[in-house]
Amino acid sequence: MVRTHPLSGRRPLYINPNRIEHILGWDDQASDALLDLLYDFSFQPGFQYRHNGQPGDLVIWDNRCAMHRANAEYDLTHLRVMHRVMLEGEIPQ
Repeated sequence: MVRTHPLSGRRPLYINPNRIEHILGWDDQASDALLDLLYDFSFQPGFQYRHNGQPGDLVIWDNRCAMHRANAEYDLTHLRVMHRVMLEGEIPQ
């Protein structure tokens, strides 16, 4: 749940509520309690960047140290074109 960023040496949380069911080796109650605590901490508004997209914008983030999610804070009548690019990288530490 923590990995070392290869460039900065920092150790960000590497968690995702859509992909983590439980912590291996922990009972469900303890695992759920810690995950809930980590998610509540991580989802604080002070840790969020919200982009108000404009035509021609390009947004890039580093999945090694940033959680991301789409929200409905944009005009759904406008076309959004999104491309996902995955670069070959290092083995997580």
